[in-house]
Amino acid sequence: MVLSDPTIRALRFADQVMHEADRADVFTVYDACRAAIGAITVLDDFYVALLREADRRISYPYLFSNGSYAEAGTMTYGPAGVVAWVVASKRPYRYQDDDGALLNRGVRFGDGEPSADAVMVPMLTEDGVVGVLGALSDTPHTMTDEVVDALTWLAAVVRDRIDATRPGRGLNLAAVYPELQDSGRAGTLTAVNRTAAALTAMAADIQVVGRIDDADERAAALARLSRRCFEIQAALVTRLGGHAEHDPRTPEPRADPLDRLSPRERGVVEIVTGPDGDPGNAAIAAALGIGTATVKTHMASVLAKLGLEHRSELRWLVQGGQGGQGGQGGQGGQGGQGGQGGQGRALRGSGRV
Repeated sequence: MVLSDPTIRALRFADQVMHEADRADVFTVYDACRAAIGAITVLDDFYVALLREADRRISYPYLFSNGSYAEAGTMTYGPAGVVAWVVASKRPYRYQDDDGALLNRGVRFGDGEPSADAVMVPMLTEDGVVGVLGALSDTPHTMTDEVVDALTWLAAVVRDRIDATRPGRGLNLAAVYPELQDSGRAGTLTAVNRTAAALTAMAADIQVVGRIDDADERAAALARLSRRCFEIQAALVTRLGGHAEHDPRTPEPRADPLDRLSPRERGVVEIVTGPDGDPGNAAIAAALGIGTATVKTHMASVLAKLGLEHRSELRWLVQGGQGGQGGQGGQGGQGGQGGQGGQGRALRGSGRV
């Protein structure tokens, strides 16, 4: 990774801001990442997502769209969208790789205009993908290789910082201070208590704002309170959303993507994704003792049930991305997040995950 001087300066400044922030202040960490990417390319939307692969749950503690912060929340990502591709392949996903072929795949969760360029970078651990950083632009050809490298570097920093917010990280403090354990009821109570204290402080600040006579001073105070709302939101969703409830000491089994298929359909998929590659319909028919037309019928049913468009995509779905990108790789933009009552808050970009 060889970065230009402007990119190095942007990343160093972001790193300094993140190190100076309080350990529990994840909002400043996310905001510094967004500012760094915005300093090196044309950026319209930026988000941080935390996810859990076992039940396809994804949470957005930080969303920034067209100049303002947006409501965060938790939802389920689709089995055949761009998030699923990143989870399976464990590598950055770029709009330019396939001209946005996955842009409208997956589960609908917003409705903005499609982005002209985008990149999604995974936050990786030994257990797999635990989160994603996404950058989107309305201007084509803005997400260069250097932007991808910068976002990848930031994703590693963010992952480490999220881990650092967990009480007792790297220390055996739980033996002496059981209330500091970062799982179950104790961890939840810690997050709830911190949020309650922050909201109490905000209530007092709101009363003070009401007594400010100067219009400019009052506007500045309201802006600070608005930012504080998103800081609290980021901290709470980071602590309780996405992967946060997963205890690595009790790993969860990975769901079988082929559970919804019939036995004959599974047999077709096993041959197509076998070590020798896809032998073609005639060879599959001969192996299973059925007609070629029946093979085509089974394959059409398989693709429909799994939400795929091309049989070449079966390999990365079945083998967790080890078979390569397949027929339609590429980057879809992130379009919004599931808000209250299931209504999506739209971001400019793809409307599906």
